[in-house]
Amino acid sequence: MKRIRYSEAENRTGGYLTVFLGLALPVILSLFFVLIEGARMNAIRMQIECVTDAAVNSVLAEFNRELYAQYDLFFVDTSYGTQNADEENTRRRLQEYMEKNFRGELSLFGSRRDFTNLSVSSLEITGTRFAADEDAGALREQITAYMSAEPIGELAAGFLQMFDTFNGFDFDVSEWHRKKEENDEFLANATAPPKDAGHTDGEEDEEEEEEVPVGNPGDKVNEYRLAPLLYQIFGSTSNVSEAYVDTGTLLSNRGIHAGSALDPENSHHYQRADALLFDQYVMEKCGNYRHNEKKNLLKYQAEYILFGDGSDKGNLEKMAAALLAVREAANCIYLFGDAGKGELARMIAAVIATVLLNPELTEAFKIAILFAWAYLESIQDLKDLFAGGRVPLMKDDSTWKTSIWGILTPAAATTPRTGGKGLSYENYLRIFLYMKGGSIKNERLMDVMEMDVRQASGNNAFRMDYCLDAFELAAQVRSSFGYSYEIRRAVTYN
Repeated sequence: MKRIRYSEAENRTGGYLTVFLGLALPVILSLFFVLIEGARMNAIRMQIECVTDAAVNSVLAEFNRELYAQYDLFFVDTSYGTQNADEENTRRRLQEYMEKNFRGELSLFGSRRDFTNLSVSSLEITGTRFAADEDAGALREQITAYMSAEPIGELAAGFLQMFDTFNGFDFDVSEWHRKKEENDEFLANATAPPKDAGHTDGEEDEEEEEEVPVGNPGDKVNEYRLAPLLYQIFGSTSNVSEAYVDTGTLLSNRGIHAGSALDPENSHHYQRADALLFDQYVMEKCGNYRHNEKKNLLKYQAEYILFGDGSDKGNLEKMAAALLAVREAANCIYLFGDAGKGELARMIAAVIATVLLNPELTEAFKIAILFAWAYLESIQDLKDLFAGGRVPLMKDDSTWKTSIWGILTPAAATTPRTGGKGLSYENYLRIFLYMKGGSIKNERLMDVMEMDVRQASGNNAFRMDYCLDAFELAAQVRSSFGYSYEIRRAVTYN
Protein backbone atom coordinates (compact mmCIF):
# COMPACT_ATOMS: atom_id res chain seq x y z
CA MET A 1 0.00 0.00 0.00
CA LYS A 2 1.32 3.40 -1.01
CA ARG A 3 1.46 6.02 1.74
CA ILE A 4 0.28 9.57 1.15
CA ARG A 5 2.27 12.16 3.01
CA TYR A 6 1.23 15.72 3.64
CA SER A 7 3.67 18.46 3.66
CA GLU A 8 4.01 20.81 6.64
CA ALA A 9 2.43 23.64 4.56
CA GLU A 10 -0.59 21.60 3.80
CA ASN A 11 -1.07 20.72 7.45
CA ARG A 12 -0.84 24.42 8.35
CA THR A 13 -3.53 25.35 5.75
CA GLY A 14 -5.93 22.74 7.05
CA GLY A 15 -5.51 24.09 10.53
CA TYR A 16 -6.30 27.60 9.39
CA LEU A 17 -9.56 26.49 7.78
CA THR A 18 -10.61 24.66 10.88
CA VAL A 19 -9.92 27.67 13.07
CA PHE A 20 -11.68 30.02 10.57
CA LEU A 21 -14.79 27.89 10.42
CA GLY A 22 -14.77 27.55 14.18
CA LEU A 23 -14.66 31.31 14.56
CA ALA A 24 -16.97 32.22 11.62
CA LEU A 25 -19.74 29.72 12.21
CA PRO A 26 -21.06 31.33 15.42
CA VAL A 27 -21.03 34.73 13.72
CA ILE A 28 -22.82 33.33 10.67
CA LEU A 29 -25.33 31.50 12.82
CA SER A 30 -25.91 34.62 14.94
CA LEU A 31 -26.49 36.69 11.82
CA PHE A 32 -28.81 34.03 10.46
CA PHE A 33 -30.89 33.93 13.63
CA VAL A 34 -30.98 37.73 13.81
CA LEU A 35 -32.26 37.84 10.25
CA ILE A 36 -34.81 35.14 11.04
CA GLU A 37 -35.96 37.03 14.12
CA GLY A 38 -36.09 40.31 12.19
CA ALA A 39 -38.15 38.61 9.53
CA ARG A 40 -40.44 37.27 12.27
CA MET A 41 -40.89 40.72 13.79
CA ASN A 42 -41.70 42.26 10.42
CA ALA A 43 -44.04 39.40 9.63
CA ILE A 44 -45.79 39.92 12.96
CA ARG A 45 -46.25 43.61 12.27
CA MET A 46 -47.53 42.97 8.76
CA GLN A 47 -49.85 40.20 9.90
CA ILE A 48 -51.29 42.35 12.67
CA GLU A 49 -51.91 45.17 10.19
CA CYS A 50 -53.53 42.87 7.63
CA VAL A 51 -55.64 40.96 10.15
CA THR A 52 -56.86 44.17 11.82
CA ASP A 53 -57.79 45.70 8.47
CA ALA A 54 -59.60 42.51 7.48
CA ALA A 55 -61.51 42.48 10.79
CA VAL A 56 -62.66 46.11 10.65
CA ASN A 57 -63.65 45.76 7.00
CA SER A 58 -65.61 42.62 7.87
CA VAL A 59 -67.53 44.56 10.52
CA LEU A 60 -68.21 47.47 8.16
CA ALA A 61 -69.44 44.96 5.57
CA GLU A 62 -72.17 43.92 8.02
CA PHE A 63 -74.16 47.13 7.45
CA ASN A 64 -77.90 46.77 7.86
CA ARG A 65 -79.21 45.57 4.51
CA GLU A 66 -82.75 46.88 4.95
CA LEU A 67 -81.57 50.36 5.83
CA TYR A 68 -79.37 50.38 2.76
CA ALA A 69 -82.08 48.97 0.48
CA GLN A 70 -84.65 51.56 1.53
CA TYR A 71 -82.55 54.63 2.33
CA ASP A 72 -79.10 54.05 0.72
CA LEU A 73 -77.30 54.50 4.04
CA PHE A 74 -74.39 52.51 5.46
CA PHE A 75 -74.77 51.87 9.19
CA VAL A 76 -73.87 48.84 11.30
CA ASP A 77 -76.79 47.81 13.50
CA THR A 78 -75.14 46.80 16.77
CA SER A 79 -78.10 44.59 17.68
CA TYR A 80 -77.27 42.26 14.76
CA GLY A 81 -80.89 41.12 14.60
CA THR A 82 -81.21 40.48 18.32
CA GLN A 83 -83.19 42.26 21.00
CA ASN A 84 -80.04 43.66 22.61
CA ALA A 85 -78.33 46.52 20.76
CA ASP A 86 -74.89 47.23 22.22
CA GLU A 87 -71.44 48.11 20.91
CA GLU A 88 -70.13 45.15 22.93
CA ASN A 89 -71.63 42.96 20.20
CA THR A 90 -69.40 44.72 17.69
CA ARG A 91 -66.35 44.39 19.93
CA ARG A 92 -66.85 40.63 20.22
CA ARG A 93 -67.18 40.28 16.46
CA LEU A 94 -63.98 42.24 15.89
CA GLN A 95 -62.08 40.03 18.31
CA GLU A 96 -63.57 36.89 16.79
CA TYR A 97 -62.54 37.92 13.26
CA MET A 98 -59.01 38.74 14.40
CA GLU A 99 -58.63 35.46 16.30
CA LYS A 100 -59.79 33.42 13.31
CA ASN A 101 -57.27 35.09 11.01
CA PHE A 102 -54.41 34.70 13.51
CA ARG A 103 -54.87 30.95 13.82
CA GLY A 104 -52.21 28.91 12.06
CA GLU A 105 -52.66 25.71 10.09
CA LEU A 106 -52.67 22.39 11.91
CA SER A 107 -49.19 20.81 12.01
CA LEU A 108 -48.37 17.10 11.65
CA PHE A 109 -48.48 16.83 15.42
CA GLY A 110 -51.92 18.36 15.72
CA SER A 111 -50.94 21.72 17.22
CA ARG A 112 -51.62 25.12 15.69
CA ARG A 113 -48.32 26.96 15.34
CA ASP A 114 -46.89 29.12 12.61
CA PHE A 115 -44.05 31.55 12.06
CA THR A 116 -45.70 34.29 14.17
CA ASN A 117 -48.19 32.42 16.39
CA LEU A 118 -50.28 35.47 17.32
CA SER A 119 -53.37 35.85 19.46
CA VAL A 120 -55.47 38.75 20.75
CA SER A 121 -54.85 39.32 24.42
CA SER A 122 -57.27 42.27 24.69
CA LEU A 123 -59.43 44.41 22.41
CA GLU A 124 -61.47 47.49 23.23
CA ILE A 125 -63.60 49.85 21.18
CA THR A 126 -62.31 53.23 22.32
CA GLY A 127 -64.48 55.48 20.17
CA THR A 128 -67.79 55.33 18.29
CA ARG A 129 -70.01 57.52 16.18
CA PHE A 130 -73.67 56.60 16.04
CA ALA A 131 -76.31 57.95 13.66
CA ALA A 132 -77.84 60.39 16.16
CA ASP A 133 -74.57 61.74 17.56
CA GLU A 134 -73.98 65.50 17.43
CA ASP A 135 -77.34 66.37 15.92
CA ALA A 136 -77.26 63.47 13.46
CA GLY A 137 -73.92 64.50 11.97
CA ALA A 138 -73.19 61.03 10.58
CA LEU A 139 -76.66 60.79 9.03
CA ARG A 140 -76.37 64.17 7.36
CA GLU A 141 -72.89 63.40 6.02
CA GLN A 142 -74.15 60.21 4.41
CA ILE A 143 -77.12 62.06 2.94
CA THR A 144 -74.65 64.48 1.35
CA ALA A 145 -72.64 61.55 0.00
CA TYR A 146 -75.77 60.01 -1.51
CA MET A 147 -77.21 63.24 -2.91
CA SER A 148 -73.91 64.47 -4.35
CA ALA A 149 -74.43 62.23 -7.35
CA GLU A 150 -77.62 64.07 -8.30
CA PRO A 151 -77.59 67.37 -10.26
CA ILE A 152 -79.80 69.43 -7.97
CA GLY A 153 -78.30 72.85 -8.63
CA GLU A 154 -81.12 73.98 -10.92
CA LEU A 155 -83.73 72.49 -8.59
CA ALA A 156 -82.19 74.29 -5.62
CA ALA A 157 -82.12 77.62 -7.42
CA GLY A 158 -85.77 77.24 -8.44
CA PHE A 159 -86.85 76.32 -4.93
CA LEU A 160 -84.98 79.16 -3.27
CA GLN A 161 -86.60 81.62 -5.65
CA MET A 162 -90.00 80.13 -4.84
CA PHE A 163 -89.27 80.25 -1.10
CA ASP A 164 -88.08 83.85 -1.26
CA THR A 165 -91.35 84.77 -2.96
CA PHE A 166 -93.34 82.91 -0.31
CA ASN A 167 -91.33 84.45 2.49
CA GLY A 168 -91.88 87.91 1.07
CA PHE A 169 -95.58 87.84 2.02
CA ASP A 170 -97.05 88.05 5.48
CA PHE A 171 -99.20 84.94 5.68
CA ASP A 172 -100.11 85.39 9.34
CA VAL A 173 -103.77 84.44 9.40
CA SER A 174 -104.17 85.18 13.12
CA GLU A 175 -104.59 88.92 12.52
CA TRP A 176 -107.29 88.26 9.93
CA HIS A 177 -109.04 85.91 12.36
CA ARG A 178 -108.95 88.60 15.03
CA LYS A 179 -110.59 91.11 12.70
CA LYS A 180 -113.22 88.56 11.70
CA GLU A 181 -114.08 87.75 15.32
CA GLU A 182 -114.43 91.44 16.16
CA ASN A 183 -116.75 91.97 13.17
CA ASP A 184 -118.82 88.87 13.97
CA GLU A 185 -119.21 89.99 17.58
CA PHE A 186 -120.31 93.45 16.45
CA LEU A 187 -122.92 91.97 14.08
CA ALA A 188 -124.19 89.54 16.72
CA ASN A 189 -124.85 92.40 19.09
CA ALA A 190 -126.28 94.71 16.42
CA THR A 191 -128.72 92.17 14.94
CA ALA A 192 -129.86 90.51 18.18
CA PRO A 193 -133.62 90.90 18.86
CA PRO A 194 -134.43 93.29 21.74
CA LYS A 195 -135.15 91.70 25.09
CA ASP A 196 -138.47 92.67 26.78
CA ALA A 197 -137.89 91.88 30.41
CA GLY A 198 -141.53 92.65 31.39
CA HIS A 199 -143.24 90.63 28.65
CA THR A 200 -145.20 87.62 29.92
CA ASP A 201 -147.55 86.72 27.07
CA GLY A 202 -146.69 83.11 26.17
CA GLU A 203 -148.33 83.19 22.78
CA GLU A 204 -146.48 86.32 21.71
CA ASP A 205 -143.21 84.82 23.00
CA GLU A 206 -143.79 81.77 20.81
CA GLU A 207 -144.42 83.96 17.77
CA GLU A 208 -141.23 85.91 18.42
CA GLU A 209 -139.22 82.69 18.73
CA GLU A 210 -140.47 81.59 15.34
CA GLU A 211 -139.19 84.75 13.68
CA VAL A 212 -135.77 84.31 12.09
CA PRO A 213 -134.14 87.72 11.75
CA VAL A 214 -131.56 88.35 9.06
CA GLY A 215 -128.15 88.27 10.75
CA ASN A 216 -124.54 87.70 9.73
CA PRO A 217 -124.42 86.87 5.99
CA GLY A 218 -121.40 84.67 6.67
CA ASP A 219 -123.22 82.40 9.13
CA LYS A 220 -123.53 79.49 6.68
CA VAL A 221 -119.78 79.49 6.14
CA ASN A 222 -119.21 79.92 9.88
CA GLU A 223 -121.27 76.79 10.53
CA TYR A 224 -119.35 74.98 7.76
CA ARG A 225 -116.08 75.90 9.45
CA LEU A 226 -117.07 73.82 12.48
CA ALA A 227 -117.03 70.57 10.50
CA PRO A 228 -113.76 68.53 10.59
CA LEU A 229 -111.37 70.03 8.08
CA LEU A 230 -110.72 66.76 6.23
CA TYR A 231 -114.48 66.35 5.84
CA GLN A 232 -114.68 69.83 4.31
CA ILE A 233 -111.95 68.90 1.83
CA PHE A 234 -112.81 65.30 0.97
CA GLY A 235 -116.45 64.92 1.99
CA SER A 236 -115.52 61.42 3.15
CA THR A 237 -112.24 60.29 4.70
CA SER A 238 -112.59 56.69 3.51
CA ASN A 239 -109.59 57.14 1.22
CA VAL A 240 -107.40 58.65 3.93
CA SER A 241 -104.90 56.23 5.46
CA GLU A 242 -105.82 54.96 8.92
CA ALA A 243 -102.25 53.79 9.68
CA TYR A 244 -101.05 54.40 13.21
CA VAL A 245 -97.76 53.91 15.07
CA ASP A 246 -96.86 54.05 18.74
CA THR A 247 -94.45 56.98 18.70
CA GLY A 248 -93.29 56.19 22.23
CA THR A 249 -91.01 53.47 20.86
CA LEU A 250 -89.37 55.78 18.32
CA LEU A 251 -86.14 57.74 18.60
CA SER A 252 -87.66 61.23 18.96
CA ASN A 253 -89.70 60.14 21.99
CA ARG A 254 -87.18 58.15 24.01
CA GLY A 255 -83.74 58.60 25.56
CA ILE A 256 -81.26 58.69 22.70
CA HIS A 257 -78.14 56.54 22.94
CA ALA A 258 -74.96 58.42 22.08
CA GLY A 259 -71.43 57.34 21.28
CA SER A 260 -68.22 59.25 21.91
CA ALA A 261 -68.71 61.56 18.92
CA LEU A 262 -65.66 60.04 17.22
CA ASP A 263 -64.43 62.23 14.39
CA PRO A 264 -62.52 59.94 12.03
CA GLU A 265 -60.70 61.13 8.96
CA ASN A 266 -63.19 61.81 6.20
CA SER A 267 -61.41 61.09 2.95
CA HIS A 268 -64.19 62.56 0.82
CA HIS A 269 -64.64 65.65 3.00
CA TYR A 270 -68.41 65.41 3.00
CA GLN A 271 -70.17 68.23 4.79
CA ARG A 272 -73.40 67.77 6.66
CA ALA A 273 -76.38 68.08 4.36
CA ASP A 274 -77.87 71.56 4.54
CA ALA A 275 -81.61 72.10 4.86
CA LEU A 276 -82.19 72.14 1.10
CA LEU A 277 -80.27 68.92 0.44
CA PHE A 278 -81.82 67.23 3.46
CA ASP A 279 -85.34 68.14 2.36
CA GLN A 280 -84.68 66.90 -1.15
CA TYR A 281 -83.59 63.57 0.33
CA VAL A 282 -86.78 63.43 2.42
CA MET A 283 -88.95 64.11 -0.62
CA GLU A 284 -87.14 61.39 -2.57
CA LYS A 285 -87.09 58.69 0.12
CA CYS A 286 -90.28 59.34 2.11
CA GLY A 287 -93.88 59.03 1.09
CA ASN A 288 -96.45 61.83 1.32
CA TYR A 289 -100.15 62.21 0.64
CA ARG A 290 -99.63 62.61 -3.09
CA HIS A 291 -96.97 59.88 -3.45
CA ASN A 292 -97.13 56.88 -1.13
CA GLU A 293 -96.57 53.87 -3.35
CA LYS A 294 -94.08 52.19 -0.97
CA LYS A 295 -95.38 49.70 1.58
CA ASN A 296 -94.45 51.85 4.55
CA LEU A 297 -95.94 51.66 8.03
CA LEU A 298 -97.07 55.29 7.79
CA LYS A 299 -98.03 56.42 4.30
CA TYR A 300 -97.64 60.15 4.84
CA GLN A 301 -94.06 60.13 6.09
CA ALA A 302 -93.06 63.65 5.04
CA GLU A 303 -96.11 64.96 6.88
CA TYR A 304 -95.02 62.95 9.94
CA ILE A 305 -91.59 64.60 9.81
CA LEU A 306 -93.37 67.95 9.84
CA PHE A 307 -95.94 67.32 12.57
CA GLY A 308 -94.97 64.15 14.46
CA ASP A 309 -98.47 62.73 14.99
CA GLY A 310 -98.67 58.96 15.38
CA SER A 311 -101.39 58.59 12.75
CA ASP A 312 -101.53 59.38 9.06
CA LYS A 313 -104.91 61.01 9.55
CA GLY A 314 -103.62 63.25 12.33
CA ASN A 315 -100.64 64.39 10.26
CA LEU A 316 -102.86 65.05 7.25
CA GLU A 317 -105.23 67.14 9.36
CA LYS A 318 -102.31 69.26 10.56
CA MET A 319 -100.98 69.61 7.04
CA ALA A 320 -104.43 70.70 5.86
CA ALA A 321 -104.63 73.23 8.71
CA ALA A 322 -101.21 74.65 7.79
CA LEU A 323 -102.25 74.94 4.14
CA LEU A 324 -105.55 76.54 5.11
CA ALA A 325 -103.78 79.17 7.22
CA VAL A 326 -101.58 80.16 4.28
CA ARG A 327 -104.33 80.10 1.69
CA GLU A 328 -106.84 81.96 3.86
CA ALA A 329 -104.32 84.71 4.62
CA ALA A 330 -103.37 84.99 0.94
CA ASN A 331 -107.01 85.09 -0.19
CA CYS A 332 -107.89 87.73 2.41
CA ILE A 333 -104.98 89.88 1.26
CA TYR A 334 -106.23 89.70 -2.33
CA LEU A 335 -109.95 89.91 -1.66
CA PHE A 336 -109.83 92.89 0.68
CA GLY A 337 -107.62 94.68 -1.79
CA ASP A 338 -109.67 94.00 -4.94
CA ALA A 339 -111.97 96.92 -5.72
CA GLY A 340 -114.30 94.99 -8.04
CA LYS A 341 -115.04 92.15 -5.64
CA GLY A 342 -115.20 94.57 -2.76
CA GLU A 343 -117.87 96.62 -4.55
CA LEU A 344 -119.89 93.46 -5.28
CA ALA A 345 -119.78 92.50 -1.60
CA ARG A 346 -120.80 96.06 -0.62
CA MET A 347 -123.85 95.97 -2.90
CA ILE A 348 -125.09 92.72 -1.36
CA ALA A 349 -124.37 94.06 2.11
CA ALA A 350 -126.36 97.20 1.34
CA VAL A 351 -129.40 95.11 0.36
CA ILE A 352 -129.21 93.16 3.63
CA ALA A 353 -128.84 96.36 5.62
CA THR A 354 -131.85 97.88 3.83
CA VAL A 355 -133.97 94.83 4.66
CA LEU A 356 -133.00 95.23 8.31
CA LEU A 357 -133.56 98.98 8.15
CA ASN A 358 -130.01 99.36 9.46
CA PRO A 359 -127.95 100.98 6.69
CA GLU A 360 -125.16 101.64 9.19
CA LEU A 361 -124.44 97.89 9.16
CA THR A 362 -123.51 97.88 5.47
CA GLU A 363 -119.76 97.95 6.11
CA ALA A 364 -119.92 95.21 8.73
CA PHE A 365 -122.00 93.00 6.40
CA LYS A 366 -119.50 93.62 3.62
CA ILE A 367 -116.61 92.52 5.83
CA ALA A 368 -118.51 89.39 6.89
CA ILE A 369 -119.20 88.52 3.24
CA LEU A 370 -115.55 88.97 2.26
CA PHE A 371 -114.31 86.78 5.11
CA ALA A 372 -116.80 84.05 4.21
CA TRP A 373 -115.86 84.28 0.52
CA ALA A 374 -112.13 84.12 1.32
CA TYR A 375 -112.67 80.99 3.40
CA LEU A 376 -114.74 79.37 0.66
CA GLU A 377 -111.97 80.08 -1.86
CA SER A 378 -109.42 78.63 0.55
CA ILE A 379 -111.34 75.35 0.80
CA GLN A 380 -111.41 75.28 -3.01
CA ASP A 381 -107.65 75.76 -3.02
CA LEU A 382 -107.13 72.88 -0.60
CA LYS A 383 -109.35 70.58 -2.66
CA ASP A 384 -107.29 71.41 -5.73
CA LEU A 385 -103.97 70.87 -3.98
CA PHE A 386 -104.94 67.51 -2.53
CA ALA A 387 -106.30 66.45 -5.93
CA GLY A 388 -102.97 67.22 -7.61
CA GLY A 389 -103.75 70.67 -8.92
CA ARG A 390 -101.79 73.89 -8.55
CA VAL A 391 -102.73 77.12 -6.81
CA PRO A 392 -101.03 80.51 -7.35
CA LEU A 393 -99.38 81.91 -4.27
CA MET A 394 -101.32 85.16 -4.78
CA LYS A 395 -104.58 85.24 -6.71
CA ASP A 396 -105.80 87.65 -9.37
CA ASP A 397 -109.16 88.01 -11.07
CA SER A 398 -108.35 85.28 -13.61
CA THR A 399 -107.35 82.69 -10.99
CA TRP A 400 -110.16 83.30 -8.48
CA LYS A 401 -112.47 80.29 -8.70
CA THR A 402 -115.50 80.59 -6.40
CA SER A 403 -118.67 82.64 -6.72
CA ILE A 404 -119.79 85.01 -4.02
CA TRP A 405 -123.14 83.21 -3.90
CA GLY A 406 -121.32 80.05 -2.80
CA ILE A 407 -121.28 81.39 0.74
CA LEU A 408 -124.98 80.47 0.96
CA THR A 409 -124.31 76.77 0.20
CA PRO A 410 -120.63 76.23 1.09
CA ALA A 411 -120.79 72.42 1.15
CA ALA A 412 -121.82 72.32 -2.52
CA ALA A 413 -119.94 75.37 -3.77
CA THR A 414 -116.51 73.78 -4.32
CA THR A 415 -115.22 70.82 -6.32
CA PRO A 416 -111.66 69.45 -6.75
CA ARG A 417 -109.81 70.50 -9.91
CA THR A 418 -106.48 69.40 -11.31
CA GLY A 419 -104.08 71.39 -13.42
CA GLY A 420 -103.77 75.14 -13.08
CA LYS A 421 -100.80 77.36 -12.38
CA GLY A 422 -98.80 78.04 -9.26
CA LEU A 423 -97.64 75.83 -6.41
CA SER A 424 -98.46 72.16 -6.00
CA TYR A 425 -99.03 70.19 -2.81
CA GLU A 426 -95.39 69.01 -2.95
CA ASN A 427 -94.19 72.61 -3.33
CA TYR A 428 -95.99 73.64 -0.17
CA LEU A 429 -94.65 70.53 1.58
CA ARG A 430 -91.09 71.51 0.64
CA ILE A 431 -91.64 75.05 1.89
CA PHE A 432 -92.97 73.83 5.24
CA LEU A 433 -90.07 71.37 5.57
CA TYR A 434 -87.55 74.09 4.79
CA MET A 435 -89.03 76.25 7.54
CA LYS A 436 -88.91 73.43 10.08
CA GLY A 437 -86.09 73.25 12.63
CA GLY A 438 -83.26 70.91 11.70
CA SER A 439 -82.99 68.89 14.93
CA ILE A 440 -86.60 67.76 14.99
CA LYS A 441 -86.41 66.86 11.29
CA ASN A 442 -83.32 64.74 11.98
CA GLU A 443 -85.04 62.82 14.76
CA ARG A 444 -88.31 62.29 12.94
CA LEU A 445 -86.55 61.12 9.78
CA MET A 446 -84.81 58.51 11.94
CA ASP A 447 -88.24 57.65 13.40
CA VAL A 448 -89.44 56.92 9.88
CA MET A 449 -86.38 54.78 9.19
CA GLU A 450 -87.00 52.78 12.36
CA MET A 451 -90.65 52.21 11.43
CA ASP A 452 -89.77 50.89 7.99
CA VAL A 453 -86.76 48.75 8.88
CA ARG A 454 -88.60 47.12 11.78
CA GLN A 455 -91.11 45.70 9.34
CA ALA A 456 -88.39 43.53 7.78
CA SER A 457 -87.74 40.08 9.23
CA GLY A 458 -85.17 40.03 12.02
CA ASN A 459 -85.24 43.80 12.59
CA ASN A 460 -88.08 44.25 15.07
CA ALA A 461 -85.72 45.81 17.66
CA PHE A 462 -83.92 48.08 15.19
CA ARG A 463 -82.82 51.44 16.64
CA MET A 464 -81.11 54.17 14.65
CA ASP A 465 -79.30 55.53 17.70
CA TYR A 466 -77.50 52.18 18.02
CA CYS A 467 -76.38 52.22 14.39
CA LEU A 468 -72.73 53.21 13.97
CA ASP A 469 -70.80 54.28 10.91
CA ALA A 470 -67.41 54.86 12.53
CA PHE A 471 -65.45 53.31 15.38
CA GLU A 472 -61.95 53.19 16.84
CA LEU A 473 -60.35 50.09 18.33
CA ALA A 474 -57.28 49.44 20.43
CA ALA A 475 -56.03 45.84 20.44
CA GLN A 476 -53.16 44.17 22.30
CA VAL A 477 -51.71 41.29 20.27
CA ARG A 478 -49.34 38.73 21.79
CA SER A 479 -47.00 36.25 20.15
CA SER A 480 -45.87 33.01 21.80
CA PHE A 481 -42.34 34.00 20.74
CA GLY A 482 -42.37 36.69 23.37
CA TYR A 483 -43.55 39.73 21.45
CA SER A 484 -46.46 42.00 22.27
CA TYR A 485 -47.84 44.80 20.11
CA GLU A 486 -50.64 47.35 20.36
CA ILE A 487 -52.55 48.47 17.29
CA ARG A 488 -55.17 51.20 16.89
CA ARG A 489 -57.57 51.79 14.04
CA ALA A 490 -60.23 54.45 13.41
CA VAL A 491 -62.46 53.57 10.47
CA THR A 492 -65.60 54.87 8.78
CA TYR A 493 -67.51 54.34 5.53
CA ASN A 494 -66.39 57.70 4.22
